[in-house]
Amino acid sequence: MRGSAHLALLEVLAEARIPIAGLAGSSAGALAAALYAFGISAHHSTLCEWLKDPELERLQKNGALYQVGRLVDLVQRPYLAEGSKIRQGYSALFGQRRIEESPIPLVIQACDLSSGELVMLRAGPVAEALAASSAIPSVFPPVRWHGRLLVDGDVAEKVPVTAARALQAGPVVAVDISNRMVPNAPRSALEAALQAGEASRRRLLHLALSQADLVIALEADPPIETFDHTKAQMAYELGRKRAEEALPKIRQLLAKSTPVPWWSRFAQVKPRVPKGSPVTREAQAQKQRYS
Repeated sequence: MRGSAHLALLEVLAEARIPIAGLAGSSAGALAAALYAFGISAHHSTLCEWLKDPELERLQKNGALYQVGRLVDLVQRPYLAEGSKIRQGYSALFGQRRIEESPIPLVIQACDLSSGELVMLRAGPVAEALAASSAIPSVFPPVRWHGRLLVDGDVAEKVPVTAARALQAGPVVAVDISNRMVPNAPRSALEAALQAGEASRRRLLHLALSQADLVIALEADPPIETFDHTKAQMAYELGRKRAEEALPKIRQLLAKSTPVPWWSRFAQVKPRVPKGSPVTREAQAQKQRYS
C-alpha cells in the first residue's frame, strides 16, 4: 500500500501547478501514473477497496507474506493468488482506454520473465498493461503480452528512471517508496538466498536513482508492507509530506531547465570552412572535374 504515496505526490504537484510533461510508472507507481495521465480522480481509500485481493489479505493477516519463499515451495502452483480482483479493479477504472491515447505521454514498465529485459509499454490496453506491471513473481501469475510473459516492472528496474528518460520530456523526478533495509544475519539457507537477491536489487536501485535529476524517498518508519491495506492512509500522508518538502527543489530544477524549441535546429548556422583549407581545395577540384 506504499503506492498511495505516489497518488499523494501527484496531487501535491497538481496543487502547486508543477507542469508534468510525461509519466513513467511500475507496479503501484504505474497505476498512479495512469490515473493522473487520464485525469481519473479516485480517493486512495476507494482504490484500496477496489484492488484489495482477498487471498493476499488473508495471507497478510496470518503473517505469511513475510515467508513467501517458503510458501511457494509448499504449494502446487507457481503463484499465491490469481489476482482476479485486482484485474477487475483495473478494468473498472480504465475500461477500454489505451496507453497511446493518454493526454500526457505515459510509459508503463514491465519485465520479460524469460530474459529479465525491461519492457516499456507505450501502446495497448491500460488495464492489461497494469496487470503485467504489477504481476509480482511468486505472488501473481505472469501476464501474456504479444508472445512474452511479463511480470512486475520492479524486477527489471525498481524505479523506472530509464523509462522516464526515454520520454525525453525534461528533468526526471524519481520517487522511491521502498522500505529501508535493516541488516540482519540470515537464519537459514533460504533466508541467505533471499537476502542476497534483495542486496542485488538494492544495488540496481541505487544505480537507477543515480540517473535521476531529483529523488524523493518515502523512508517510511516503521516500514509499510506492500499488501498492508491498514497502512494506506499513513503512506498517503507521508507521500504528501515528502512531496511538499521537495517542492522548492523541484521548482529550482524547473528553473534551471531551459527546453530547446523544436524549431531551433532549423535556425542553426552551418559552420563555414576557411578559404584555402584542404576541404575547400578538394571541393573546388571536384567541381572542376564534373564541370
